[in-house]
Amino acid sequence: MKNVPIAFLTLLAMLLIVEPGQSLDFEDELNQLAPCLNYVTGKSGDKPSSECCKGVQALKSTTPTTDGRRAACLLLKTLVATLPEIKDDKVSSIYKKCNVPEAFPISKNANCET
Repeated sequence: MKNVPIAFLTLLAMLLIVEPGQSLDFEDELNQLAPCLNYVTGKSGDKPSSECCKGVQALKSTTPTTDGRRAACLLLKTLVATLPEIKDDKVSSIYKKCNVPEAFPISKNANCET
């Protein structure tokens, strides 16, 4: 469990390749999701922190294009699938819990092509 924050932040810092020669850098926005770690691992009850929700809103704001949403979806899908400590039901409900309109699904089973 001690390695979860390290793995989480490492994956959050990844650059995503959308098309050859074109990349999206979500590092700043995804680092803002670090406060969500306690919520998505079930350590902080049924409500994410206000800092977590600010990060969710920031992520939504930085993904206005279809390619951007797909790239962010794939990153988060990989993150959720890679770290068993993350509870899929918590992460998939984070938009609703933060009152943020869903930009793309976040789940280990997310369909990032839609």
